[in-house]
Amino acid sequence: MSAAQRTPLLAVKSKEGELQALLNTTEVNDRVQVMVELLDSVDSGGLVIKKVVDFCVESASRGRPVWVDTTWLTRASDLGASPRAVLERLEHEIEESLGLFSICSEQPCLIPVVPLNTDDEGLRAIRMFLEHRRRPVVVRCRQTSLPTTELLRTLDRIATALRLGTDELHLVFDEGYVRKLETHRVDALVDNITGLANRNEYASVAVLAGSTPRKRGGYETHLRRRVEVELWKAVREASGERIRYGDYGVVHPDPQKSSKGGRIPNPYIYYTVPGATLYIARKNPERKGNSVPPGSTERYFLKVADELVHRPEFAGADFSWGDRNLYTCRKRPNPQVGSASRWIAFATSHHVVHVSRSLDTP
Repeated sequence: MSAAQRTPLLAVKSKEGELQALLNTTEVNDRVQVMVELLDSVDSGGLVIKKVVDFCVESASRGRPVWVDTTWLTRASDLGASPRAVLERLEHEIEESLGLFSICSEQPCLIPVVPLNTDDEGLRAIRMFLEHRRRPVVVRCRQTSLPTTELLRTLDRIATALRLGTDELHLVFDEGYVRKLETHRVDALVDNITGLANRNEYASVAVLAGSTPRKRGGYETHLRRRVEVELWKAVREASGERIRYGDYGVVHPDPQKSSKGGRIPNPYIYYTVPGATLYIARKNPERKGNSVPPGSTERYFLKVADELVHRPEFAGADFSWGDRNLYTCRKRPNPQVGSASRWIAFATSHHVVHVSRSLDTP
Protein backbone atom coordinates (compact mmCIF):
# COMPACT_ATOMS: atom_id res chain seq x y z
CA MET A 1 0.00 0.00 0.00
CA SER A 2 1.36 3.42 -0.94
CA ALA A 3 2.05 6.07 1.68
CA ALA A 4 -0.79 8.15 0.24
CA GLN A 5 -3.31 5.35 0.66
CA ARG A 6 -2.20 4.70 4.25
CA THR A 7 -2.55 8.36 5.25
CA PRO A 8 -6.02 9.30 6.54
CA LEU A 9 -7.74 12.32 4.99
CA LEU A 10 -9.20 14.98 7.28
CA ALA A 11 -11.54 17.59 5.78
CA VAL A 12 -11.77 20.75 7.87
CA LYS A 13 -13.54 24.09 7.52
CA SER A 14 -11.63 27.37 7.61
CA LYS A 15 -12.82 28.04 11.14
CA GLU A 16 -11.09 29.03 14.35
CA GLY A 17 -11.51 25.79 16.32
CA GLU A 18 -10.34 23.32 13.69
CA LEU A 19 -7.39 25.47 12.63
CA GLN A 20 -6.30 25.99 16.22
CA ALA A 21 -6.25 22.22 16.68
CA LEU A 22 -4.18 21.67 13.54
CA LEU A 23 -1.59 24.26 14.53
CA ASN A 24 -1.20 22.75 18.00
CA THR A 25 -1.19 19.05 17.09
CA THR A 26 2.18 18.06 15.63
CA GLU A 27 1.03 14.58 14.54
CA VAL A 28 -1.14 16.10 11.81
CA ASN A 29 1.86 17.14 9.72
CA ASP A 30 3.37 13.67 9.42
CA ARG A 31 0.43 11.28 9.62
CA VAL A 32 -2.70 12.96 8.23
CA GLN A 33 -3.52 14.59 4.89
CA VAL A 34 -5.56 17.74 5.50
CA MET A 35 -8.05 19.29 3.09
CA VAL A 36 -9.11 22.83 4.03
CA GLU A 37 -12.47 24.09 2.79
CA LEU A 38 -12.38 27.87 2.44
CA LEU A 39 -15.62 29.63 3.40
CA ASP A 40 -17.07 33.06 2.63
CA SER A 41 -16.93 33.92 6.33
CA VAL A 42 -13.13 34.25 6.13
CA ASP A 43 -11.89 37.87 5.99
CA SER A 44 -8.88 38.51 3.77
CA GLY A 45 -6.95 40.23 6.55
CA GLY A 46 -8.38 38.35 9.49
CA LEU A 47 -7.01 35.89 12.02
CA VAL A 48 -8.55 32.82 10.37
CA ILE A 49 -6.85 33.25 6.98
CA LYS A 50 -3.57 33.87 8.80
CA LYS A 51 -4.01 30.53 10.55
CA VAL A 52 -4.76 28.88 7.20
CA VAL A 53 -1.53 30.30 5.79
CA ASP A 54 0.45 29.34 8.91
CA PHE A 55 -0.79 25.76 8.73
CA CYS A 56 -0.10 25.55 4.98
CA VAL A 57 3.45 26.81 5.62
CA GLU A 58 4.02 24.21 8.33
CA SER A 59 2.63 21.41 6.17
CA ALA A 60 4.57 22.43 3.05
CA SER A 61 7.82 22.60 5.01
CA ARG A 62 7.24 18.99 6.08
CA GLY A 63 6.55 17.83 2.53
CA ARG A 64 2.79 17.31 2.88
CA PRO A 65 1.10 20.29 1.16
CA VAL A 66 -2.46 21.04 2.18
CA TRP A 67 -5.31 20.32 -0.22
CA VAL A 68 -7.23 23.59 -0.66
CA ASP A 69 -10.88 23.52 -1.71
CA THR A 70 -12.54 26.74 -2.90
CA THR A 71 -15.86 25.09 -3.81
CA TRP A 72 -17.89 26.83 -1.09
CA LEU A 73 -16.67 30.31 -1.99
CA THR A 74 -19.04 32.68 -3.80
CA ARG A 75 -18.48 36.01 -5.54
CA ALA A 76 -19.17 37.63 -2.18
CA SER A 77 -15.94 36.17 -0.78
CA ASP A 78 -13.40 38.64 0.52
CA LEU A 79 -10.56 36.32 -0.52
CA GLY A 80 -10.73 36.83 -4.29
CA ALA A 81 -12.95 37.14 -7.34
CA SER A 82 -12.34 33.58 -8.57
CA PRO A 83 -10.93 30.26 -7.34
CA ARG A 84 -7.75 30.87 -9.32
CA ALA A 85 -7.30 34.32 -7.75
CA VAL A 86 -7.78 32.84 -4.28
CA LEU A 87 -5.29 30.03 -4.90
CA GLU A 88 -2.68 32.38 -6.37
CA ARG A 89 -2.99 34.80 -3.49
CA LEU A 90 -2.79 32.01 -0.91
CA GLU A 91 0.21 30.42 -2.59
CA HIS A 92 1.99 33.78 -2.78
CA GLU A 93 1.56 34.31 0.96
CA ILE A 94 2.76 30.78 1.71
CA GLU A 95 5.82 31.17 -0.53
CA GLU A 96 6.69 34.49 1.08
CA SER A 97 6.62 32.85 4.50
CA LEU A 98 8.70 29.90 3.32
CA GLY A 99 11.28 32.17 1.65
CA LEU A 100 14.35 30.37 0.31
CA PHE A 101 12.89 26.97 1.21
CA SER A 102 10.09 27.53 -1.32
CA ILE A 103 12.51 28.52 -4.08
CA CYS A 104 14.71 25.46 -3.56
CA SER A 105 11.91 22.95 -3.00
CA GLU A 106 10.34 20.92 -5.80
CA GLN A 107 7.26 20.41 -3.64
CA PRO A 108 4.24 22.67 -4.27
CA CYS A 109 2.96 24.84 -1.43
CA LEU A 110 -0.62 23.65 -1.85
CA ILE A 111 -2.70 21.24 -3.92
CA PRO A 112 -5.91 22.57 -5.54
CA VAL A 113 -9.20 20.72 -5.26
CA VAL A 114 -11.66 20.79 -8.17
CA PRO A 115 -15.24 19.48 -8.18
CA LEU A 116 -16.04 16.65 -10.57
CA ASN A 117 -18.53 18.93 -12.37
CA THR A 118 -16.04 21.75 -13.01
CA ASP A 119 -16.79 23.34 -16.39
CA ASP A 120 -14.26 24.04 -19.15
CA GLU A 121 -13.71 27.64 -18.02
CA GLY A 122 -12.98 26.50 -14.48
CA LEU A 123 -10.53 23.87 -15.71
CA ARG A 124 -8.72 26.43 -17.88
CA ALA A 125 -8.30 28.64 -14.82
CA ILE A 126 -6.80 25.78 -12.80
CA ARG A 127 -4.55 24.88 -15.75
CA MET A 128 -3.20 28.46 -15.73
CA PHE A 129 -2.60 28.15 -11.99
CA LEU A 130 -0.63 24.94 -12.59
CA GLU A 131 1.68 26.76 -15.00
CA HIS A 132 3.35 28.39 -11.99
CA ARG A 133 4.36 24.94 -10.74
CA ARG A 134 3.30 21.49 -11.88
CA ARG A 135 1.52 19.51 -9.19
CA PRO A 136 -1.18 16.88 -8.72
CA VAL A 137 -4.82 17.92 -8.42
CA VAL A 138 -7.62 16.58 -6.21
CA VAL A 139 -10.95 15.76 -7.87
CA ARG A 140 -13.83 15.80 -5.41
CA CYS A 141 -16.80 13.63 -6.40
CA ARG A 142 -19.75 14.68 -4.21
CA GLN A 143 -22.28 11.88 -3.80
CA THR A 144 -21.90 11.03 -7.45
CA SER A 145 -24.45 8.75 -9.08
CA LEU A 146 -22.69 8.63 -12.44
CA PRO A 147 -22.27 5.29 -14.21
CA THR A 148 -18.65 4.21 -14.26
CA THR A 149 -18.26 4.79 -18.01
CA GLU A 150 -19.42 8.41 -17.66
CA LEU A 151 -17.25 8.92 -14.59
CA LEU A 152 -14.24 7.67 -16.56
CA ARG A 153 -14.98 10.06 -19.41
CA THR A 154 -15.32 12.97 -16.99
CA LEU A 155 -12.03 12.19 -15.25
CA ASP A 156 -10.27 11.79 -18.60
CA ARG A 157 -11.67 15.19 -19.65
CA ILE A 158 -10.34 16.78 -16.46
CA ALA A 159 -6.90 15.19 -16.84
CA THR A 160 -6.67 16.27 -20.48
CA ALA A 161 -7.78 19.84 -19.74
CA LEU A 162 -5.21 20.13 -16.94
CA ARG A 163 -2.51 18.37 -19.01
CA LEU A 164 -1.98 15.84 -16.25
CA GLY A 165 -1.88 12.08 -16.24
CA THR A 166 -4.62 10.27 -14.33
CA ASP A 167 -1.86 9.12 -11.97
CA GLU A 168 -1.57 12.78 -10.93
CA LEU A 169 -5.21 12.95 -9.85
CA HIS A 170 -6.25 12.24 -6.25
CA LEU A 171 -9.90 11.12 -6.19
CA VAL A 172 -12.16 11.85 -3.23
CA PHE A 173 -15.57 10.17 -3.20
CA ASP A 174 -17.36 12.52 -0.84
CA GLU A 175 -20.50 10.96 0.63
CA GLY A 176 -21.20 13.89 2.95
CA TYR A 177 -23.36 13.21 5.99
CA VAL A 178 -24.06 9.52 6.62
CA ARG A 179 -26.59 8.62 9.31
CA LYS A 180 -26.58 4.88 8.68
CA LEU A 181 -24.78 2.37 6.48
CA GLU A 182 -26.78 1.88 3.29
CA THR A 183 -26.18 -1.00 0.89
CA HIS A 184 -26.91 1.07 -2.21
CA ARG A 185 -24.18 3.56 -1.24
CA VAL A 186 -21.64 0.80 -0.75
CA ASP A 187 -22.58 -0.89 -4.04
CA ALA A 188 -22.36 2.35 -6.04
CA LEU A 189 -18.96 3.20 -4.59
CA VAL A 190 -17.63 -0.31 -5.18
CA ASP A 191 -18.82 -0.26 -8.81
CA ASN A 192 -17.19 3.10 -9.47
CA ILE A 193 -13.93 2.40 -7.66
CA THR A 194 -13.36 -1.05 -9.16
CA GLY A 195 -14.32 0.22 -12.61
CA LEU A 196 -11.81 3.04 -12.38
CA ALA A 197 -9.07 0.75 -11.04
CA ASN A 198 -9.52 -1.59 -14.01
CA ARG A 199 -8.92 1.27 -16.44
CA ASN A 200 -6.48 3.80 -14.96
CA GLU A 201 -4.04 4.41 -12.14
CA TYR A 202 -4.72 7.34 -9.80
CA ALA A 203 -2.52 9.04 -7.22
CA SER A 204 -4.93 7.94 -4.47
CA VAL A 205 -8.60 7.13 -3.96
CA ALA A 206 -10.42 8.16 -0.78
CA VAL A 207 -13.90 7.65 0.63
CA LEU A 208 -14.84 10.71 2.68
CA ALA A 209 -17.89 10.93 4.96
CA GLY A 210 -19.03 12.17 8.36
CA SER A 211 -21.70 11.16 10.87
CA THR A 212 -21.67 14.13 13.26
CA PRO A 213 -25.29 15.37 13.29
CA ARG A 214 -26.21 18.98 12.63
CA LYS A 215 -28.32 19.17 15.79
CA ARG A 216 -27.24 17.80 19.13
CA GLY A 217 -29.92 15.81 20.88
CA GLY A 218 -30.37 15.90 24.64
CA TYR A 219 -27.89 15.80 27.48
CA GLU A 220 -27.58 12.09 28.13
CA THR A 221 -24.06 10.76 27.72
CA HIS A 222 -23.93 8.14 24.98
CA LEU A 223 -21.83 6.50 22.27
CA ARG A 224 -22.76 7.03 18.61
CA ARG A 225 -21.53 4.78 15.82
CA ARG A 226 -19.11 6.39 13.39
CA VAL A 227 -20.82 5.31 10.21
CA GLU A 228 -18.02 6.82 8.11
CA VAL A 229 -15.71 4.08 9.43
CA GLU A 230 -18.26 1.37 8.63
CA LEU A 231 -18.73 2.76 5.11
CA TRP A 232 -15.00 2.87 4.41
CA LYS A 233 -14.49 -0.67 5.70
CA ALA A 234 -17.41 -2.03 3.68
CA VAL A 235 -16.18 -0.44 0.45
CA ARG A 236 -12.59 -1.49 1.05
CA GLU A 237 -13.53 -5.09 1.74
CA ALA A 238 -16.05 -5.42 -1.10
CA SER A 239 -13.82 -3.78 -3.70
CA GLY A 240 -10.51 -5.32 -2.68
CA GLU A 241 -8.90 -1.99 -3.56
CA ARG A 242 -6.55 0.20 -1.54
CA ILE A 243 -8.76 3.03 -0.35
CA ARG A 244 -7.84 5.98 1.81
CA TYR A 245 -10.05 6.65 4.84
CA GLY A 246 -11.47 10.18 5.10
CA ASP A 247 -13.72 12.02 7.55
CA TYR A 248 -14.82 15.48 8.71
CA GLY A 249 -13.42 15.28 12.20
CA VAL A 250 -15.95 16.21 14.89
CA VAL A 251 -18.19 18.59 12.92
CA HIS A 252 -21.05 18.19 10.44
CA PRO A 253 -19.87 17.79 6.82
CA ASP A 254 -21.82 20.76 5.46
CA PRO A 255 -20.74 24.26 6.51
CA GLN A 256 -23.19 26.11 8.69
CA LYS A 257 -24.19 29.60 7.67
CA SER A 258 -22.50 31.99 10.04
CA SER A 259 -24.84 34.26 11.95
CA LYS A 260 -23.48 37.15 13.97
CA GLY A 261 -24.83 37.22 17.46
CA GLY A 262 -26.05 33.63 17.17
CA ARG A 263 -27.18 31.52 20.09
CA ILE A 264 -24.44 30.36 22.44
CA PRO A 265 -24.64 26.55 22.60
CA ASN A 266 -24.84 24.56 25.79
CA PRO A 267 -21.48 22.94 26.59
CA TYR A 268 -20.76 19.64 24.82
CA ILE A 269 -18.00 17.56 23.30
CA TYR A 270 -17.74 14.86 20.63
CA TYR A 271 -14.86 12.59 21.64
CA THR A 272 -13.58 10.02 19.14
CA VAL A 273 -13.08 6.42 20.26
CA PRO A 274 -12.53 3.28 18.14
CA GLY A 275 -15.50 2.97 15.79
CA ALA A 276 -17.65 5.43 17.76
CA THR A 277 -18.01 8.92 19.19
CA LEU A 278 -18.62 9.62 22.86
CA TYR A 279 -21.07 12.49 23.36
CA ILE A 280 -21.14 14.42 26.65
CA ALA A 281 -23.18 17.59 27.23
CA ARG A 282 -24.54 19.79 29.99
CA LYS A 283 -27.53 22.09 30.01
CA ASN A 284 -26.77 25.53 31.36
CA PRO A 285 -29.65 26.22 33.79
CA GLU A 286 -28.47 29.81 34.28
CA ARG A 287 -29.29 30.91 30.75
CA LYS A 288 -32.46 32.83 30.00
CA GLY A 289 -33.18 32.41 26.32
CA ASN A 290 -30.03 33.60 24.60
CA SER A 291 -28.87 35.54 27.64
CA VAL A 292 -26.00 33.68 29.30
CA PRO A 293 -24.43 34.99 32.54
CA PRO A 294 -20.67 35.59 32.24
CA GLY A 295 -18.65 32.58 33.31
CA SER A 296 -21.55 30.12 33.36
CA THR A 297 -20.67 28.50 30.03
CA GLU A 298 -17.15 27.87 31.30
CA ARG A 299 -18.44 26.34 34.54
CA TYR A 300 -20.69 23.86 32.79
CA PHE A 301 -18.07 22.92 30.21
CA LEU A 302 -15.75 22.08 33.09
CA LYS A 303 -18.39 19.56 34.18
CA VAL A 304 -18.27 18.07 30.68
CA ALA A 305 -14.48 17.87 30.83
CA ASP A 306 -14.52 16.38 34.32
CA GLU A 307 -16.93 13.62 33.31
CA LEU A 308 -14.81 12.81 30.26
CA VAL A 309 -11.55 12.67 32.18
CA HIS A 310 -13.03 10.19 34.66
CA ARG A 311 -14.44 7.86 32.01
CA PRO A 312 -12.52 4.79 30.75
CA GLU A 313 -12.67 6.14 27.18
CA PHE A 314 -10.41 9.09 28.04
CA ALA A 315 -7.08 8.57 26.27
CA GLY A 316 -4.99 10.39 28.87
CA ALA A 317 -3.59 13.88 29.21
CA ASP A 318 -0.49 13.01 27.17
CA PHE A 319 -2.42 11.71 24.15
CA SER A 320 -2.80 15.05 22.36
CA TRP A 321 -2.82 18.83 22.82
CA GLY A 322 -6.60 18.66 23.12
CA ASP A 323 -6.54 15.92 25.76
CA ARG A 324 -3.99 17.85 27.77
CA ASN A 325 -6.24 20.91 27.78
CA LEU A 326 -9.31 18.86 28.67
CA TYR A 327 -7.42 17.46 31.64
CA THR A 328 -5.78 20.66 32.90
CA CYS A 329 -8.62 23.15 32.30
CA ARG A 330 -10.46 21.74 35.33
CA LYS A 331 -7.70 23.00 37.63
CA ARG A 332 -6.92 26.37 36.08
CA PRO A 333 -8.02 29.53 37.91
CA ASN A 334 -9.33 31.16 34.72
CA PRO A 335 -9.89 28.51 32.03
CA GLN A 336 -10.59 29.85 28.53
CA VAL A 337 -13.23 27.27 27.64
CA GLY A 338 -16.36 29.35 27.14
CA SER A 339 -16.76 29.00 23.37
CA ALA A 340 -17.71 26.20 20.99
CA SER A 341 -14.57 26.87 18.94
CA ARG A 342 -12.45 25.85 21.96
CA TRP A 343 -14.44 22.65 22.48
CA ILE A 344 -14.10 21.82 18.78
CA ALA A 345 -10.36 22.56 18.94
CA PHE A 346 -9.82 20.14 21.84
CA ALA A 347 -11.94 17.42 20.22
CA THR A 348 -10.35 17.87 16.79
CA SER A 349 -6.85 17.60 18.23
CA HIS A 350 -7.77 14.33 19.93
CA HIS A 351 -9.46 13.08 16.75
CA VAL A 352 -6.41 13.80 14.58
CA VAL A 353 -4.10 11.78 16.80
CA HIS A 354 -6.67 8.98 17.12
CA VAL A 355 -7.06 8.45 13.36
CA SER A 356 -3.34 8.87 12.74
CA ARG A 357 -2.61 5.94 15.06
CA SER A 358 -5.50 3.71 14.03
CA LEU A 359 -5.11 2.84 10.36
CA ASP A 360 -7.08 -0.41 10.61
CA THR A 361 -9.75 0.85 13.02
CA PRO A 362 -9.94 4.68 12.76
